[in-house]
Amino acid sequence: MKISTTNIHDSLKALLLIVAFAPFAAFADSGGYIGAGIGGATLEANLGDTGIPGVPTSLDEDDTAMKVFAGYTFDLPKIDLAVELGYVDFGQPKIDVLGEDLMLDTTGLNLWGIAAFEAGPLDLYAKVGYISWDVDLELLTDSATVDGSDLGYGVGLSFGLAAVKVRGEYEVYDLDGVDLSMLSVGIVYQFD
Repeated sequence: MKISTTNIHDSLKALLLIVAFAPFAAFADSGGYIGAGIGGATLEANLGDTGIPGVPTSLDEDDTAMKVFAGYTFDLPKIDLAVELGYVDFGQPKIDVLGEDLMLDTTGLNLWGIAAFEAGPLDLYAKVGYISWDVDLELLTDSATVDGSDLGYGVGLSFGLAAVKVRGEYEVYDLDGVDLSMLSVGIVYQFD
């Protein structure tokens, strides 16, 4: 049986909808958590040579990024597994094109599977997931939207006692030939 990328994306979209519409009462259990983070996002791409002076051949832009998320942790004996749904705003970097600013407003909804190893108050974790992204392009009075969905991965470290944790993480996305990464620090509240 051959598994296509379309089938994987459709399955991940269905799982994303299930998690999004799960009863909020489930978070009252000890595994539910919410959080937010802020950091920096970097957008890199090789655009190729258009032959037009003033049009960049590559992108390497940074901006402030923010995210909010909610998840559920399954506490197993040696490892914790979690499912996390989030919204991320990668900022609005500007690129000089023929003397004018081209603004790229990139946002996304993501769904992560997370595996964490506990070491006292520290958790070291890895994550792999899916992002449904949207880029709004603005140049002078013209605008356009590009969207898609791709896989992502990341690593992180969290520290905390009781219900509140501070977490730092690095996430990477490959959006149709554009590399997008985010380094962030955030706060997580674990429901009791």
